[in-house]
This record gives sequence, structure tokens and C-alpha cells, in this order.
Amino acid sequence: MTPAQATVLHDLMSYTDTDAMAWEPIVQGARRRTLHHDDAGQRILMVQWDAGFALSYRDEHHYDEFLYILEGDFVDQNQSSGPGTFIHNAPGSAHQPCTTNGVTFLAFISPRR
Repeated sequence: MTPAQATVLHDLMSYTDTDAMAWEPIVQGARRRTLHHDDAGQRILMVQWDAGFALSYRDEHHYDEFLYILEGDFVDQNQSSGPGTFIHNAPGSAHQPCTTNGVTFLAFISPRR
């Protein structure tokens, strides 16, 4: 189901049943649900990585990236972060994250204005 099909609109508010949305494959072992995106470059994603997944490249941030860990472990060169952890990657930061046990997280990507 697409985000538009999973979304109910009421006036200027929308409600999306994310469980009704299909996961979009990113690469082997990683998938996402795009919850929001706009022409200004803002994106909100729900991302899921399988156990043992590692990003194959160094992720260099050109925009603010905010992560909220929902389940599992998100590991980078600084620490292992579990559920409830909020991470802010400022423009200019970089990491090559992975997960040991699998992870689900929300990612908010926002260009600075």
C-alpha cells in the first residue's frame, strides 16, 4: 500500500497507518517506509535493518539527520544505541553504522534553512 492509500486526511491534518504501508527495499538487508517528503528536501523515513547489516559506505551528512531508535541496536564508531535513543547527526558529520541484532528507527532528514 502506498503512503497515499494508507493516509486519511482531515482538514489540514493527515493520519497514516504505517503498518498498512509496504516496505521499500533499499539494499539487501535494509528497507524503508517513506512517511513524508517534500520539495524542500525534508524526509521522514521508518528504516529497518536485518541483524548483521552494515552500511557499505561512510555516510557523510550534508543536512541535519535526526534518528530515533525504536527497536534493536544502532551501532556506529561512537557507541551502540538502543530503543529510546535520539541521535542528531549535524551537517559535516559522518559515520558507517551497522546493527548486531537488527534495528528499526525513524529518520528525519532536514536541510537547514
